Amino acid sequence: MTSNRIPQAHNHHHLALGTDLDTGEAVTLDLDQHPHLLTAGWTGGGVSSLLCRLAAQALVDGTTVTVIDPKQTSFENLDGLPGLTIGRSPAEIAEEIRLFHAEMMRRHTSGEQGPRRLLVADELTQMRARINGGGHAELDAAVRLLRPIVLAGHSVGCHLALDADLEALRWFGLGDRDVLNKVATVVMGRPSRQLLSRLGIDPALISAERGTGVLRLPGDKGRRLAIGYLADAELRALALGVIHS
Repeated sequence: MTSNRIPQAHNHHHLALGTDLDTGEAVTLDLDQHPHLLTAGWTGGGVSSLLCRLAAQALVDGTTVTVIDPKQTSFENLDGLPGLTIGRSPAEIAEEIRLFHAEMMRRHTSGEQGPRRLLVADELTQMRARINGGGHAELDAAVRLLRPIVLAGHSVGCHLALDADLEALRWFGLGDRDVLNKVATVVMGRPSRQLLSRLGIDPALISAERGTGVLRLPGDKGRRLAIGYLADAELRALALGVIHS
């Protein structure tokens, strides 16, 4: 596990997602209005790359970022950056989620806001498969803490960006309306029709082309999106404030 939890302080709260395919306008996620993000797509569709860019942007904006990386390779290009913690093994992942949840609860109890924090949880589907294989009760219990983070984290500056299919969402208690109505969603690569229906997204908006998706904010029907990606060296430069998003 790699850790350096002290980022520089800034006051920004917009994360760039890409470009609206119909209007050409830049599309950002305002963490004050939409504090959590759900991503979904096929393996190789670009979800991890999007989450990596969001983590880099959050770091340069002064946010403390915790990354859950069960594949153990998706966030190597950000390893060692100030303000970033990466949990890779089941034990590390469980511990990092517990720490994030504990800090959220401490803020609720004390009334303190503290610096903005972001938990990036990649591949919940892979974690579900690992738990189903047995021997990971602590990991299962920890991932179920993501639900209270969604429901209560926004009021104390604690945000979540996660990647999961519908079955993983249901398994971990994240597939109901109370949760889905609090998260913005980026769907890529034609995931299951069940998830599209659950989110109220028109399947006709979805393209199989890598690098495109649909952004759905709570209460709307979705907009077509060209996802913005950066090379590894550019991601590190972005996170260090050398280039702007």
